Amino acid sequence: MLSDSLAELVGEASTVAAPTAAGERVTDVARDLIDPNPYQPRRHFDPQALEQLAVSIHTHGVLQPLLVRPMPGGRYQIVGGERRWRAIGLLTDPQRPLTVDGQPLPARAELERVPVVIRDVADTDMRILAAVENLQRTDLNIIDEVDATVALIAATLGLSEDDVPATLARLVRVPGEQGAQLDALFAQLGRGTWSSFFKNKLRVRRLPEDVLSAMRQDGLDYRKATLIGAQPDAERRAALLDLARGGASVEQLSQAAKLGVPGGDAAPQAPDLSRLVGRRLTSASAVSALSAARRKRLERLLAQVNDLFEQQEKDTPDQRTKGR
Repeated sequence: MLSDSLAELVGEASTVAAPTAAGERVTDVARDLIDPNPYQPRRHFDPQALEQLAVSIHTHGVLQPLLVRPMPGGRYQIVGGERRWRAIGLLTDPQRPLTVDGQPLPARAELERVPVVIRDVADTDMRILAAVENLQRTDLNIIDEVDATVALIAATLGLSEDDVPATLARLVRVPGEQGAQLDALFAQLGRGTWSSFFKNKLRVRRLPEDVLSAMRQDGLDYRKATLIGAQPDAERRAALLDLARGGASVEQLSQAAKLGVPGGDAAPQAPDLSRLVGRRLTSASAVSALSAARRKRLERLLAQVNDLFEQQEKDTPDQRTKGR
């Protein structure tokens, strides 16, 4: 089972978006005295979503206070509500005013101060609260989801985050008491099972950095990322990433990876294909087994191939005339 303190934190994080507790009250703090959470697992904030939130805040105000903790020097650090803090920043930046339909939104001086609830929170609890808050959001990308989940698993089992993959691999074979702890954690999070997380999502941490960057910045789908990340050659990955950005499907990327893509080592594929086709064309049984319609199609394809070679011969000077 989860420890009482961890279970309390996980439960507390479910209300971190609208924090209130006995003896606490909402006050307001200058936005420039507030710093982001250094334990924030979310590395990428969708700019378009932030702008939409900023427009909503401009229209309706800040409907829920941020949860912050006091820091030395009269500053504060965000425990929960960093998206709201960032969105307000878009409305208070005089150098880059936010526009809607080409028109700049008028400044709202009151947004220079932000409604907050101040609470003393330890460093270890900060990581847990930030992880759970993010896992409850539907727009969290899979990289940040994995990082947040690993942080919670580490806190639950008393491990370092680096030890989590090997520990889960062992627990898949022999769950024991630690497996029961993770069962309770994932049940409380409502995000499937820890064994499914280990088998299907944890491997995202092993993807090359260029693929991870495409996932964060371009929204590259996890299945496509896994396929591209399996390519050991950086140039081939770059070519496949370009195809993915152009809208290629998983099936198309898989075929491109098999046949070779620009920048990859595609040369070995051509001889294999020619030998395969050659064997089938010289097999009377293989050709006779084709339907009449498919034999006609084969004849047309062979004629096209022959035309390609004949055209190449016309375009290339006769090698025998060289040197004369």
